Amino acid sequence: MIYKIFSNEEVEDILSKLNNKKLVDGKDTQQLSQLYNIKENKETIITNKVDEYITNLFKQKGAINKIYAPTKIKNRIYNNYNINDFYDYHIDSFQSSDSKMLYNYGFTISLSDDFEGGEFVLQTEAGEIGYRVNKGEVVIFPIIYPHKVTKVTKGCRQNIIGWFESKVTYEQAYILKVVDEIKLINMQLLKSNSNNETFKSLLLKSGLVQNYLVTQWGNDIFQNA
Repeated sequence: MIYKIFSNEEVEDILSKLNNKKLVDGKDTQQLSQLYNIKENKETIITNKVDEYITNLFKQKGAINKIYAPTKIKNRIYNNYNINDFYDYHIDSFQSSDSKMLYNYGFTISLSDDFEGGEFVLQTEAGEIGYRVNKGEVVIFPIIYPHKVTKVTKGCRQNIIGWFESKVTYEQAYILKVVDEIKLINMQLLKSNSNNETFKSLLLKSGLVQNYLVTQWGNDIFQNA
């Protein structure tokens, strides 16, 4: 699922913290590059300080907390994809290298939109699902799905990839997203008719359902954001 959660100002702030980072050839970080040409890009591991900064921004975003209730978040790699760069289908690890964190979901944070091509594509049982991820948007996906980045044909695609741990399943996250959309619809209806008691009641009840479900499914770690 895709969300617009970072403002342009927040994205620029993140980029300013990455400006002086030395990028390495992405092939050197992917073992399958020894067998075939799986990726062309430049990347670097982000510092703990930047990881902490982005994680704190993540935790401030209501949509993420109210749908996924992440227990741990890891922002790991800053990527640059220039013209003709790509990343073929691959799967991510299901846990951190020190085994202290399980990865239930992966995510990609887009830091640019002045590029063409470079779609993020998931391989699912229903077929390929592609996303054009714009600046400030985040794609969140179950860790079990193979995924790729199509060839960039113009500009430079910049993004951060990471993972988080959550007790909320993908099916539960979908239901919570639907409930959140219902709340947003109710809010829009109230703006045009603020005295409608039915709309007020629906808003309160949908909020109650969402809070209860994410608390139960997220193992009582829900925090209002």
